[in-house]
Amino acid sequence: MNELQTQTGVKEAVDNISANDRIGIPKSGDRVLWIRFWAFGDVLESAADACNFKKRFPKVHLTFLTQPEYAGLLRVQPHFDAVLTGYKKPLAEWLRTLQKIRANRYEWLVSDQHGGKSSLLARFSRAGRRIGTASMFPFNLNYHLDLKTWFHNCGVNVKDRSSPSIFAATEDRQAACRLLEPLPERRLFAMIGAGNVKKMWPAERWIELLRPLADRGWGIVLNGYGPIEEAVGIQIERALASENVLNLVGSLNFRKMSGVACNCTMAVGNDTGPLHLAALSGVPTFGFFNYSVPGSAKDLLNIPWFRWLCAKDHVNEEINPIKKLPAELVIKDFDAFEEEFLPRAFEWRSG
Repeated sequence: MNELQTQTGVKEAVDNISANDRIGIPKSGDRVLWIRFWAFGDVLESAADACNFKKRFPKVHLTFLTQPEYAGLLRVQPHFDAVLTGYKKPLAEWLRTLQKIRANRYEWLVSDQHGGKSSLLARFSRAGRRIGTASMFPFNLNYHLDLKTWFHNCGVNVKDRSSPSIFAATEDRQAACRLLEPLPERRLFAMIGAGNVKKMWPAERWIELLRPLADRGWGIVLNGYGPIEEAVGIQIERALASENVLNLVGSLNFRKMSGVACNCTMAVGNDTGPLHLAALSGVPTFGFFNYSVPGSAKDLLNIPWFRWLCAKDHVNEEINPIKKLPAELVIKDFDAFEEEFLPRAFEWRSG
């Protein structure tokens, strides 16, 4: 081995000193700010990570920073001591958000956002330890480190999804129970929308899936939000024309949605934020995707009661294979899913 190789080996050894040896780990009473602004599914997955973090460090004061529309649901999560709201843009909102952060004087800042505006928030936050990665201005995070690496070295498996990590408030569960009372005891939470219309299964296919389920005694709860999904919900409701169908599209905020999902036996839907909500709440959930499970949706694969179908594996279509995904295939897979999970559908839920 030559001198250069020796020096390289020494440098690598130094670089590979575990992250917690350099950074340390949170101690009792430390104030930790956890940041994830958007989108709904990503916020929920980040909240699930934070739940596992709090299990490992139960005596830290953990605050979650997100956009206001998600705050109601996050404020009833037992693992958060506080929830802050704010935005990354425009500049006036960014400054207001920064003021809120600075007022709380956090020892730790964990950023699950990776853009330049978030790294600037970190830089001026007054937090002594700022951890995360950023595509712009990475030097603003004084520990520019993949979160999984730091968590691993702290003894935290934040991607553990072996138990529910999102919980509905008692009052929301009770309100949902009253709302769903007219439906049969077996209820299917049907998430008919998606954040992108290109990821939505067509209304006609939903009708083909849900009609036989309603006929054999399932209560069908239609869920979604926004004008496009509301129109689809009305189309499905009219086509099914069954007293076993309850159309709640556009009528639930995220807290109410959480209560309704937890009162359903099973869930089925497109690649959408509510799919994460149902699965992370312990509801046996069946999802279908255009392509292989993308991005943060990969965390769903760690959930024992989650199953999924990739349209691209079955449809010869390059752009939007889910548009041509046949109902017969989904029905077949859902029947297998029902057989597997229906006998113990409420096994994982608590609270």
